Amino acid sequence: AKGFRVGTVADWSYMDGRPYDWILGRPTERIPPGVDEGVVGMREGGWRRLIVPNAYGSSGLRRVNPVRGGGRYTPPAAGFVVSPGAFAWFDLIMVDAGSGRCEDVLNPLGVPEERALKLRSFTCLPDDVSENFNMGSGIGR
Repeated sequence: AKGFRVGTVADWSYMDGRPYDWILGRPTERIPPGVDEGVVGMREGGWRRLIVPNAYGSSGLRRVNPVRGGGRYTPPAAGFVVSPGAFAWFDLIMVDAGSGRCEDVLNPLGVPEERALKLRSFTCLPDDVSENFNMGSGIGR
């Protein structure tokens, strides 16, 4: 079976406690072209589900492990969580669509960069900021 409620979670920025950001029109290794195209027209606070065929092309996507305190790494012998040429399912929440609210909350003026990198927020609202972020047990179910 395939879909949103089955399989392994491949990449979950929610677990990092910081929204993932990229520049629209410039896909990244985490945001494939189909997702970049699929967010066009979203508004802040919007939610969208995408099913992207051949999401990661011929290279696929290998397992990514979270690192306590934020960040991620791919083990040298990691298996595929999205096989080459396979469909991938994405749940997206547009937290900041260019208003700058995440920048204001997660990189506040006067706070040293080292400390700012430890700040966590799921919504980028001023009352939802934590420096003591305890990540869950891992990615997946």
